[in-house]
Parts: sequence; structure tokens; C-alpha cells
Amino acid sequence: MVNPVARGAVCGLVGAVVTLVACLWHRSVLDVGPWQAFPFGLIMALAAVIALGFAARAAADWAGLIGAAAGVFVAAQASALRGPGGDILIQGDAIGFIWIAGAPVLTLLVAVAPRAVFKRRAAAPPHRPEG
Repeated sequence: MVNPVARGAVCGLVGAVVTLVACLWHRSVLDVGPWQAFPFGLIMALAAVIALGFAARAAADWAGLIGAAAGVFVAAQASALRGPGGDILIQGDAIGFIWIAGAPVLTLLVAVAPRAVFKRRAAAPPHRPEG
């Protein structure tokens, strides 16, 4: 069996990578009908964080979720800082604040999801007609 700490570390690295990619997405907008700037990228970035949380908890239980949450939090906070050239990935506007606050909150929502969602169930045997 793989050590839970190693699983948590791998989930943390995956969480950081997903979050860095999502930081690039979160500013994308679409012009859809009456909305001039539908925040498609923000919705997709937050959905990626939810999917990451579910995958990490299903694969490595609590160690995976804690690792993924740490990776999400650290990468999102580091992306909000100014780079050496003065550039910044997450601006201080509404979309930026929703991304910075929403990513950790959604990871916590995965933590309170019932254990039954992540339980592995045996597959039912295939139905074979008699005769």
C-alpha cells in the first residue's frame, strides 16, 4: 500500500497545478444573450476545484483531500501576489475575490460531503437471461 502522506503530497501537487491553470481561466468571459460578460472562466475554474476535491478524496481519502486543499490554497494565494515584473494573475475585483474565496470554500464543501459518496461499491453481476 502507498503511504497516506505520499498520496497527500501527490494530491497537493495536482491541486497546485489545477489551481494555477484555473487562475489563467478565471478571467475568461463569454458574450451570451443579455449578458455582456458571462463569467464562464470563473465557473469552469470553480468546477475544476470541486472535481479535484472529489477526485482527491475518492482516491486517497482525507490525506488526499487535505493535500489537495493545501495545494489549492497555496497556489491561489501565491497567484494573487505581484510577480518580479509587477504583473499579477488575480486582480482585486469581484471576479478575483470570488476566485480567491471560492476555491477554498468549495474544497471545504467537499470535506463535509457524506462518506457514502466516496465509498467503493461492488459492481452488480451482469444479468444473463436463462435459456
